[in-house]
Parts: sequence; structure tokens; C-alpha cells
Amino acid sequence: MAEVEVPGPESDWQPAASLGYYTGKNPAFQASMWEYAVGSFRLVAGLSPSLDVLAARLRLDLERGWEDLGPVDAAMFRIQKIDFALSRLEGSPSPDVFVWVSRAVADVDAALDILLDALGIGKDALTFRGDIESGFVDLRTTPRPET
Repeated sequence: MAEVEVPGPESDWQPAASLGYYTGKNPAFQASMWEYAVGSFRLVAGLSPSLDVLAARLRLDLERGWEDLGPVDAAMFRIQKIDFALSRLEGSPSPDVFVWVSRAVADVDAALDILLDALGIGKDALTFRGDIESGFVDLRTTPRPET
């Protein structure tokens, strides 16, 4: 079998740009693995402990990706057949770790309970709750209901 030689980039091609933000001649748009994966998740909460501490608790490896706003560190994992992701946007003014749950999960409250139990922390670690459709509630400024 003969070796196929691939030519280098065309001289007038700029580096591949993020999806949808480029009008140059390079036909390729690049997305990070995080950008592809996050499409199957929905943001449901924030946590106050650092991403490093949360990942260490579950012995997760953090991966570096990027999104429109810049570099992001994330860990994607499964507990009791529920897919979760934890992420932290580098340079974000908020120290919150974002909690993402698979879009296939119907009972987000139950999923969060499972995650918090596995992390060994209580609901007092939540900094916000909600979703993009109904809006988010900042739990640092809103009184928490008695449980």
C-alpha cells in the first residue's frame, strides 16, 4: 500500500477558528471536546468548593477545553447511570463550579441529591439552582427553604 502524501495548508488559510466566528478561506471550524459534549448536558446548579477538590473527592481527571468565553476545565462522569459534568471557566469572576446533568434526566433534584451524597457535601454547598428555561436562583442571597 502506497503512502499518501497530504499537502500542507494553503498559503491563504488562517488557523481554523471556533465554530461560527470566522469568515476566512480555511474551510475548517474547530470545536473543543467540551463544546461537543456540553450539548448533551444542561446547567442546573453551582457549587462553592473548588473544582480541584470536587474532582479529587471522586478521583476524576480534569480535562482542559475551551468555549466562546475561553479555557474551561471539566470532568464528565456517571453515578448511578446519571451523566454529570462539573466545569469551571478560567478567568470567570464567579468562583462557582458549574454542575451539568444529562438532558435525559427528568428528576434533576434527585440527580443533585445523588451527586451531593457522592461528594460528601450538603445542599449548603449550592450557590445557585435552576436552568436556562426557568432562570437561576442565587442561593447566596435568597433565603434557603427549611428541609
